[in-house]
Amino acid sequence: MIIVTGGAGFIGSNIVKALNDKGITDILVVDNLKDGTKFVNLVDLNIADYMDKEDFLIQIMAGEEFGDVEAIFHEGACSSTTEWDGKYMMDNNYQYSKELLHYCLEREIPFLYASSAATYGGRTSDFIESREYEKPLNVYGYSKFLFDEYVR
Repeated sequence: MIIVTGGAGFIGSNIVKALNDKGITDILVVDNLKDGTKFVNLVDLNIADYMDKEDFLIQIMAGEEFGDVEAIFHEGACSSTTEWDGKYMMDNNYQYSKELLHYCLEREIPFLYASSAATYGGRTSDFIESREYEKPLNVYGYSKFLFDEYVR
């Protein structure tokens, strides 16, 4: 099985489509469908199952297994650059990512995640993965930056 967090979003659903194009359908999509319109990104895709993000996180934190997981594509995040609820952003983007990373490391599951250009702030060039180039301008960028730092 392959797990795609944020699987109903733009990037996640395109990863699912690419996997489907390779004949892979044993996919667990994890997302928050509070915005009920996101389901349209999944309608034409073949997945084995869907799970709400909060339910998934509870199971991850409890150490529950999801069968033979080949990889986790972690695209799940609140990407709103206008969201200023720092606790929400840090819980949703930073803590959630840390929990998934540790889950994968403990089980030797490949963990592929998306950072964000928002970690670089207002830069228009020199997108170099180095602290001197990373100056996030909002809490979204900061939450992604902190996880990048954690992974390094």
